[in-house]
Order: sequence, then structure tokens, then C-alpha cells
Amino acid sequence: MSLSKQETDFLIEEISRHLGAKRDGAGKNLIARCPYCGKEGKFGVYIGKETQRKKPFMSHCFSCGRSTQTLEKLLEEIGRPDLMVTPTADLNAPLDPDQLFPLGTEEEIDDALGIVELPDFYKRVYTHPYLKSRGFCYDDYDYFEVGTTGKLNYRFTDYVIFPVVDAGDVVGYVARHIRPKAEIDAYNRKAKRRGEYQIRRFNNSTENDFVRLLYNYDSIVEQETDTVILVEGIFDVVALVRKLELYDNRSIAVVATFGKKISPIQIYKLQTKGVRTVVIGYDGDAVVAIKQTAEALSPYFDVFVADIPDPEKDWQDLTFDEILDVFTDGLKTPVQYKLSKLQE
Repeated sequence: MSLSKQETDFLIEEISRHLGAKRDGAGKNLIARCPYCGKEGKFGVYIGKETQRKKPFMSHCFSCGRSTQTLEKLLEEIGRPDLMVTPTADLNAPLDPDQLFPLGTEEEIDDALGIVELPDFYKRVYTHPYLKSRGFCYDDYDYFEVGTTGKLNYRFTDYVIFPVVDAGDVVGYVARHIRPKAEIDAYNRKAKRRGEYQIRRFNNSTENDFVRLLYNYDSIVEQETDTVILVEGIFDVVALVRKLELYDNRSIAVVATFGKKISPIQIYKLQTKGVRTVVIGYDGDAVVAIKQTAEALSPYFDVFVADIPDPEKDWQDLTFDEILDVFTDGLKTPVQYKLSKLQE
């Protein structure tokens, strides 16, 4: 026998209050401290619509692995059998933890990060010829921390260094060489033939895997930022924030996934902030990656694709008017995007 909407809403409210839970960004799961192992933010209760694979009030802990498949069992385990208003029917299918968070059934969500030291002699800068050539303005320097080591650290000479910050802590950095890619490639071909030292275009931190990080993550204000625009790299973030004047905007944030895909941990990090809508803003030539990312995100967020018409351009190349056109006329649902790219 099915629960009525009134009964379901009542149960969700009471379970949330009892567990001290909050909804994830998509509103499909309650996230709470596990009643078994006590790990904060690891216990999920599914409260979305019933599907072939998912039933309301299934639960799972991504730390200790304990699960319940029925409402009756969940209420019994959390010490609230008094809330049982009607028997649930056919809720004995095995729980697929992937439906709560996109992780493998044997994998625990471990989003812990170690604090990373910036390179020796790192110093923040507020002007730099290379960054000026990339369009940096005063507001960019003020909002996005970036620095160099000058000539004091030979490993980072001629690099600009962007700290990656999470909850106020430096958890990584991206060090980008100031020479153009084509120039570095040409130099390295000659250096390889001569057996000489080759230039690394990026000289990034290694302590925390970048699939666990998001650039500009702290710009997402928990339970206030509704929409996140996903882009590939740091300069895409800077360009969009500048051109759309999103500095300190608490409703919309732009973050980078450090490449053309999103990891399960990065999805989890967005969920914990209460994000509801994700706009995929990868480069126009990343058709396959955009389709895969949309598929990964769709169970948990409202997803749109910012389809850049010219595959040869990215956010750094577009003018304000062109960007505005993309977001006003070029936003597509994942299905619309797939249909528009049938031949790609």
C-alpha cells in the first residue's frame, strides 16, 4: 500500500528533524550523521520518486556500509518505529548506493583533504605581464589569489601559481608556465633531441589528487548558491566571473573541474553545498565529454549545457554579448544537446 503525499511529507519532516538532516542539492536525498558509525554527512536517505531501481526511504552509509531497504526497517534502526503509519509494499529490492551518490558500491565517499604548502618564496602579486596578456584586471587580482616565486625558486621560475582553496585552506596549487604552449612544445622537441631539460607546462601540487578538488569552490555559499557553472580551467573561471561580473555573487558561482569531466567526489562536494542547478560550460569541442558529464550529473541536479556555437572558441575568446547570447538563447537540456549533436 502506497503512502499518500501528506504521509510522505510528514515522514520526511520528522526523519529530517530526528536525524538533523539536510537535503542534498537536488532535493532527492536527506544527508545526515550516520546512526551506526557516527560519521557526519555520510548517511543518505532517498526521498525522491519511486523508480524501477529506487524506492523512497532506502538508506545507506558510505562510511560503514550499513543499509536499509524499507521504511519500516529505517524507522526501527533510527529508534522511531512510532512514525510507521502504513506498511510499505515491495521495498525489498537490493539498495544500489549509486542512486544516493555516484560511487561504486564498495567505495566510501572520502572527501578529506590534506593542507598543502605553497612553493618556497611564493608571494601574491597584483600585476604581472603574462596575466595582463590574459586579460587580468584589478578586480581579478583582488578576487583570485595568484602569485609567483620570482627568481628565488628555480623550480618555479617563469610560472604563475594559483592556490586551490577549500574551506579556507590551501589544498593544492596550479603552476602554469608563462610561455605559450606552442613555444613550449617547440622548445621541448629540440631539448629532447639534445637530451636536455624539458619545460613542464604545468608544475602542479601532487599531495591531493585534482579529481578531489574544484577551483573557486569556496565561492559556493552553502544553501545560498543555487546555480554553479562548470568550466574546464582556471582562466575559464576568471573570464566568466569578470565578463558576467559575478564577483561575490552569492546565487551563481563558476568553478573549474580541472579538465573535461567531473568525478564522483566533485559531484558530492556540490551536493553538500546544496547546489540545485548545474550548467556545463566546457569548451565547444568537448562534445563527448559534455554528454558524459551531463549523464553523470542529471540524477542529482537540474542540468543544462551552455552550448558555445563556435567549437574553436572558449569563454576567454567570447565577448560579453556573445556570452550573454549563450546563456539566454544557447542553454540546452542534456536531451536537447544530444539531439543537436547527433552527428558528433
